[in-house]
Amino acid sequence: MFIKRTRSVQGDREYGAVLLVQGERVPARRGPGRPRADAPARSRVVHRTLANLSKLPEALVTLIERYCQAEREGKAFDLTEAHEPVIGPAYGPLAALLALAREAGIERALGTTRRGRLALFLVLARVLHRGSRRSAARWASTQATAPVLGLERLDEDDLYAALDWLAAEQPRIERALGPKRPKGLVFLYDVTSSYLEGQHNELAAPGYNRDGKRFKKQVVVGLLTDAEGEPLSVHVYEGNRADPTTVADVVHTLAQEFGGAEVVLVGDRGMLRGPAREQLGAQGFRYVTALTDPELRRHLREGILRLEDFTEQVAEVVGEGGLRYVFKRIAATRERHRTRRADQLARVQAKVDQRNAYVAAHPRAEAAVSVRQAERWLGAYKLGAFVSATLEGRRVVLAVDAAKQARVHELDGCYVVLSDVPAAKASAQTLWERYGDLQRVERDFRTLKTGLLELRPIFLRKAGRTRGHALVALLALKLTRALERHVKPLGITVAEALDRLDGVRLVSLGAPEHGLWRLPTRWEAPQRDLLAVLPTLPAPMLSLGEPSA
Repeated sequence: MFIKRTRSVQGDREYGAVLLVQGERVPARRGPGRPRADAPARSRVVHRTLANLSKLPEALVTLIERYCQAEREGKAFDLTEAHEPVIGPAYGPLAALLALAREAGIERALGTTRRGRLALFLVLARVLHRGSRRSAARWASTQATAPVLGLERLDEDDLYAALDWLAAEQPRIERALGPKRPKGLVFLYDVTSSYLEGQHNELAAPGYNRDGKRFKKQVVVGLLTDAEGEPLSVHVYEGNRADPTTVADVVHTLAQEFGGAEVVLVGDRGMLRGPAREQLGAQGFRYVTALTDPELRRHLREGILRLEDFTEQVAEVVGEGGLRYVFKRIAATRERHRTRRADQLARVQAKVDQRNAYVAAHPRAEAAVSVRQAERWLGAYKLGAFVSATLEGRRVVLAVDAAKQARVHELDGCYVVLSDVPAAKASAQTLWERYGDLQRVERDFRTLKTGLLELRPIFLRKAGRTRGHALVALLALKLTRALERHVKPLGITVAEALDRLDGVRLVSLGAPEHGLWRLPTRWEAPQRDLLAVLPTLPAPMLSLGEPSA
């Protein structure tokens, strides 16, 4: 290799270039006529340009030129001989996640334009940093963002623009990462809510808040995954949107974006109700869901199901229209429900006893207030269906109606899975297991909301950016799942793996201001073991965007 400097004059302007060139000897074209049998093979030297170094500082070009000269002369040359090596920023976390993003196809789906790289940075930052866009921009200045992603500079406005781009490109991105098999697919779908900070998000509205934030507005988030819980698509709705009304979008995604056929959608019993089931049927899709408690009691009254048939073995009844009712009584769940109600009743009784003691010690205390308080406590624990509070003198007495209590207890541990999947396609046991797979979506929601990725709280106002933020969290979830699979043989968590990767740092070659970095050749055991199970880390990039040696 050698440095080639070119100069040319066009009009009154002079142009120059600095090129890194590799000389190669290749076979020469044979001349006319038949060559002699003992004639040596003819060859020629061609020069191939490896990189354009014109934008590099002259000091760095000189350093590279000295290295090339030493290589041609067969001499050893230490690029650090004139400068003490400097430990650079953390390279491992960003580089490892980039390698996983390439393996999962996320980098290809986002593209290599600046907007795509900014979107990819948002995904990596959601795993490694979380927080708002402004804090992510500050965090980028402390990371190896340029050597890994080639992003020299970025600010919060760049990241907000990337969210807008992601919202517009979401269908294409999800389609690119979607399932490749068009037939016989099983999908899992569930809905949750996520509260917001502030009052001005375009999707924010009061609703059924699953986060326990009574006075916070929220948005509704629907997550579609494959049968293994691998996230495929995310939808964000207004905070007061009812769960069943979100199914239409899921049907559209399966039909139009993923090109699904013979699709089975597994959904929660509170979501896949009448209209939602009809929408699936109109598209030719099947469903697996479960009966709600009122639906189960109605089916018992109508004789479609019988309580005495519920055992610890999976059983099945086929109803009108070929609907399949797969049911079972889970003894452990039954005992847990009864134990919980007994504990709750004991807590209420303790509060009532405390209140009775207070009334007895304070003659001016109103006994009627005690009854209202007891009724509120019973309502909070949902015990009012079989426990009543009455006033005897100045004391509150709790009375348990044994018949009503037995009616509440009779369905403990009883579950009925409802499906229109033909028996030839899936057994009763298979349907039971597929509905149980919904816990994988619940696990994804825990990771998204309160675990590693912290989807909530949302610090955004525009609807498009809120949806872009949800897509970032979805892609980040795919990365964490991929990382989890890779590090499973080591018996460590994703958080522990990221901590180990933080020790993978760059070392400067020459003066640090040259921006020439390399990875160390030796590692401590924790980093060595981890890097052995991960895809090969990409080489650091120079400022001209080419991998360094």
